[in-house]
Amino acid sequence: MDPSGISQFVLIWNDSVQYWESGVWDGESFSRIPEMTLNDLFNYRAENTTSGFYISYELRPPVNVLTRFVLKRSGVLQLYALFDNSNWSVVWSQPTDECSVYGICGSYGNCNSNNVDFCSCVEDFIPRYNRSWNLQDWSSSGCVRKSLLNCDPKNGSSDRFMGYSVTLPVNQDLTYPARSNEDCEKACLQNCSCNPFSFIGFSGTCQTCVLGIVGTLTIALGFFSFAMWRRKRLRLRQMHTDSANSFLRVFSYKQLKIGTRNFGSQLGSGGFGSVFKGTLTDGTLVAVKKLEESREDEKQFRAEISSLGNIQHGNLVRLRGFCAEGSQRLLVYDYMPNGSLNSLLFSSNNQSKRKVLNWKKRFQIALGTARGLFYLHEECRGHIIHNDVKPENILLDTEFSPKLADFGMAKLVGRDFSRVLTTTRGTRGYLAPEWLWGPPITPKVDVYSYGKRLLEIISGRRNLDMSVEDSKKHYFPTWAAAQIDQGNTIDIVEEGVVLAEEEDIEEARRAIVVGLLCIEEDEDVRPSMGQVVRMLDGQMELPTPHIPSDVACNKLSEDVLWSRSGTEATTFSM
Repeated sequence: MDPSGISQFVLIWNDSVQYWESGVWDGESFSRIPEMTLNDLFNYRAENTTSGFYISYELRPPVNVLTRFVLKRSGVLQLYALFDNSNWSVVWSQPTDECSVYGICGSYGNCNSNNVDFCSCVEDFIPRYNRSWNLQDWSSSGCVRKSLLNCDPKNGSSDRFMGYSVTLPVNQDLTYPARSNEDCEKACLQNCSCNPFSFIGFSGTCQTCVLGIVGTLTIALGFFSFAMWRRKRLRLRQMHTDSANSFLRVFSYKQLKIGTRNFGSQLGSGGFGSVFKGTLTDGTLVAVKKLEESREDEKQFRAEISSLGNIQHGNLVRLRGFCAEGSQRLLVYDYMPNGSLNSLLFSSNNQSKRKVLNWKKRFQIALGTARGLFYLHEECRGHIIHNDVKPENILLDTEFSPKLADFGMAKLVGRDFSRVLTTTRGTRGYLAPEWLWGPPITPKVDVYSYGKRLLEIISGRRNLDMSVEDSKKHYFPTWAAAQIDQGNTIDIVEEGVVLAEEEDIEEARRAIVVGLLCIEEDEDVRPSMGQVVRMLDGQMELPTPHIPSDVACNKLSEDVLWSRSGTEATTFSM
């Protein structure tokens, strides 16, 4: 807490340099942390007693999230949260500009937040420990000279000084009168322990620090630096104010550009934009989606983001934060190390050697995806139709647990979904028939797409594959329905997947029937996602599905693109 007695808390380096403050407590929040008043997760309480000022918080029921504060060795204060017994995630961090943290780059380190690696050594210096430097542990190692100084106070020295704008410690070792930089330089060269000096023109003094530069070199000093800092704080405060969810971080475009190494590692792309692998300052891996366009203004965009930020489920990719800066719109998600279902099932690279998932993992993916859609349709606030349930949007974490991505995107970017359809490539046969008929789109379009996904998870092949020798298997759902009618389940499952127990065979049969029920032409006949979950769990009896028509389904999928968009379109897998 602020040692001066002001009701705020501060971050101080070495008991001397204050580099961040929370702002004064106004009865509801700290003035520089507006998120406190905009959340529905915490209750805050402040006490100002004769013994000191205290602030505490607690989670509001029924929220069940573990949290902890950590002050990093670098000087950054971070709030961590534990969602769904997964890994600890950073949900709040200050200061947001790493270069404002005193000494973050260590001795003789130069900090420039415009660079990808914002710490570097000043001229003629090298990292003290390369291993620490490579791990971005700059503050504990810093930099050392390439060669020793030539210091000889009696006979003169050939050493000279380089000029930098720098923040020095408050407790300099020596301060004395001086009239110019030259006076300071002369005095410093006569002391072999003197490394830097600072001439303070308006006070006519020279300050030296015999222990060497411990601070972080910065770009500007004085009132100009303060004015720029204040403008940035006001802008960030406004951005935080517009974000209504306390667990959503507001990132600057510069932070994400640095974190993704200038968007250099692309994970994939789709109708709404491209996704890049990134790393936050604490080392957390993230996926950064850079939206190609948005019709929404910043206020509307943040309002939509806030509603998406409130959506939390174990089978949905968690939105960590966003950037809305100028024309830039970016979303920051948890990184999924096992990629997408599409790459797992249909990897074009050496298909014969791809890893074949066992049945337990396949059923886990199928059931988890169904639960995620059920939550979007019936349990989350606002009820969301995904509209794009394709293999690329089913991502897998370290345990191969599925997480749906890109939910709510069509509304977020303010465009009609048919525009996405006309730009997506892939295989025909995946659109729900009602896209052609023209009635209002309902959650049943997701049910249809899920059914197609489910059959692919089971079989390990596309629903429409004209390269298969047996023409009866060209449209897989029709062939699978005939096999189920004959009581043959094992042949439908991908070759190499072992159904070791009767329980596995029954699960597979149930999953195949559910997939066929989901792709019924009449949307009224299709089950809801809640019914799908119960059927997969064995809690609901299975109706008898109709045998789907390969001709009808493929024709519908081709026609719908022409009918909805009015322009020529490529066929695709939804």
